Amino acid sequence: MLRLMGAILIIGGSSGIGFWYRQKFHTALWHLRYMVQILELFMSEIRYGKATLPECCMQIGGKAEEPYKTALLKIHKAMEGREGSFPDKWQECMGEALVEIPVSKNEKEMFLEFSGGCNIADNQMQIRAIEQYRDMLAGAVKNREKEIEKQGRMAAGLGIMSGLLLAVILV
Repeated sequence: MLRLMGAILIIGGSSGIGFWYRQKFHTALWHLRYMVQILELFMSEIRYGKATLPECCMQIGGKAEEPYKTALLKIHKAMEGREGSFPDKWQECMGEALVEIPVSKNEKEMFLEFSGGCNIADNQMQIRAIEQYRDMLAGAVKNREKEIEKQGRMAAGLGIMSGLLLAVILV
């Protein structure tokens, strides 16, 4: 009886780990899509609201999800106090916010580096710079979407199979 109970617990635990990894893949995809959405909101605020980048941070930060909300509002507050340049504050505050986000280093860098091209006074050039990084992130989203189904299925399958293997070995 105890062996059977132990086998069930092992299978359940390893299956849970597999499904946890699968959920992690989906969470990473959600964050990538959200990053693309934030860049699109920046473009809209600049194009239609004629807002400056710090104003964009305030507008978008009021509606954004965590951890982006805190970072955007922190950037706005720092820029109001004239504490450095926008690219520096963006790199610093967003870099802190993205530490726990489960996306690759390359994808984080794409999102963080968009601010370097925004030091231009011309709104159209800012929009073009943001569009360039948005398109790169959108490409990363497409790549993730292609592979997420395979990776998710593999993670869940490996979790279940490893649990079964361990249960057979131990029983």
